[in-house]
Amino acid sequence: MNSALSFSLLLSFSFLLPLNISAQCGQNYDHYVGRIVKKAEKLPHDKTRIVFVGSSTFRLWDNVDESFPEYEVVNAGIGGSCFDDIFHYKEELISTTNPDILVIYEGDNDIVHEEEDGGQRKVFDIYSDAWQLLNWIQKTHPELPVFLLSPKPSPSRWQHVAKYKALNSRLEKLTGAYNYQFLDCWPWLTDNDGNVDATLFNFDKLHLNDKGNNRLGYFIAEEIRDALEDEQRLNKFIDNWHRAAATADSGAYFGAFYNNESIFQGTDGGEYWTAEEFSTWAAPYFRRESAWIFESFERHWYRKGNTLWFNERLDSPHMGKCRGVGVVQSTKEGLKIEHYSLSFEVPNEVVGDLLPLAIPKRIEVLKFQQELDDFYSDSTTSPLTPEERADFYGHEFFNYNPKMTVEAQIQVLENEAWFNMATSSGVSREYRRYAKVTFEIGGQTLELFLYQSKRLMAMEEYQDHLFLPFTDKTTGVSTYSTGRFIDITKPEGTTMVLDFNYAYNPYCAYTDGYSCPITPKENYIDIEINAGIKGPKEH
Repeated sequence: MNSALSFSLLLSFSFLLPLNISAQCGQNYDHYVGRIVKKAEKLPHDKTRIVFVGSSTFRLWDNVDESFPEYEVVNAGIGGSCFDDIFHYKEELISTTNPDILVIYEGDNDIVHEEEDGGQRKVFDIYSDAWQLLNWIQKTHPELPVFLLSPKPSPSRWQHVAKYKALNSRLEKLTGAYNYQFLDCWPWLTDNDGNVDATLFNFDKLHLNDKGNNRLGYFIAEEIRDALEDEQRLNKFIDNWHRAAATADSGAYFGAFYNNESIFQGTDGGEYWTAEEFSTWAAPYFRRESAWIFESFERHWYRKGNTLWFNERLDSPHMGKCRGVGVVQSTKEGLKIEHYSLSFEVPNEVVGDLLPLAIPKRIEVLKFQQELDDFYSDSTTSPLTPEERADFYGHEFFNYNPKMTVEAQIQVLENEAWFNMATSSGVSREYRRYAKVTFEIGGQTLELFLYQSKRLMAMEEYQDHLFLPFTDKTTGVSTYSTGRFIDITKPEGTTMVLDFNYAYNPYCAYTDGYSCPITPKENYIDIEINAGIKGPKEH
């Protein structure tokens, strides 16, 4: 044999032999890393870039780009490397190479690495190094699709098979926790009996030959394609669901739920509904051109079997930034939503400012105001004509004013005669005084009368109804010219809570054709009631 050739073979064998027996992590790979970075920088990045980061299983895969023709491939493999080496060079190998898809292969050398005391690394320590790397990727590159290839089986390291399987089990759980894909290559490289297929390996029985690399490339490409297409399909399903609400397509929106017992949880504490209850509540909104609008700008998916779950961040013109968390079932009829929970996104810096806004009394007033807006917007309840309703964008209210919620003394009046209360149409209505209420605002003692309607008293549901019309210094200035109204339920006892935040206008403030009471002069109070509804700008 030629002596030069013998020396070359001996040199090659001496390089490969240590890899079959043991490996030494933590080497100085500056030179190799520099070459990888320079090569990546020369590529145009005019296609989706896939970066392969890992040990010699990748480094020796010379034709890796042939298995991924639709991508721009960067082979960032470094022979002999371990998880902690990748973490050490993470900025150069991951951030600087700028991947659109990242494939990682490590663990092979970690398993046979000899520590200073002569022992080998424990599975938990390797897992911890992998966690450190994936945790950094998640924080610094949160949108990057990551695929972790399992440490492969090989004839030369088959004696460590139990350790390989233990590590792979931990790595699979770890990738799931970060919503990354775990690529288990063992079924690809073993036979039906679970024995490693030696025909896929070089003479060193550790590294794959062309046949092995082609098989590995085929399955990795399929897994990546399926994962990305699956995520696109999932995102399209949820995006279409949000779009159905934006276009008031109730059939598509509620048809996306798994069944009538599926759950929707809204931002309000009382909004915990089955899909059927949610549909009933939302019916007025879906009679509009748009029920509500949410657009997702960030979403992460997770999967276990046929059950998927996701979290997303949303922009909404009427609710600002929100968060959504959903559970999705994959069924024969397609994807279906089992549970969805919506919440506000509140920066920690403003929590203290928001707490006073969430006091129960204020929330109840805001609900009343929203219901009033909805009543006027809904074609089945609104007093407005279709033309007026098209121009209606909600009432204008004073800010909630806690000083306008007062305790009033009640003096029930006996033997009061019925009288004709004037109306806007000229047709009078019969009312009588029921009680006089006395209260203080800003140190001033004020009085108002509560009235009963003879017409309404004949209706069972209005037996306990009292009518409070009033005018004040805002009347005809910032509020409606004939006064505002408050509906009262007959109080028990000698006191009641009088809340002017619930003041509303008669229909006549907004449209013609109605006969609305005109507030009696006796129910004028000489103070500004800056609470409740304001006057319409036009009418």
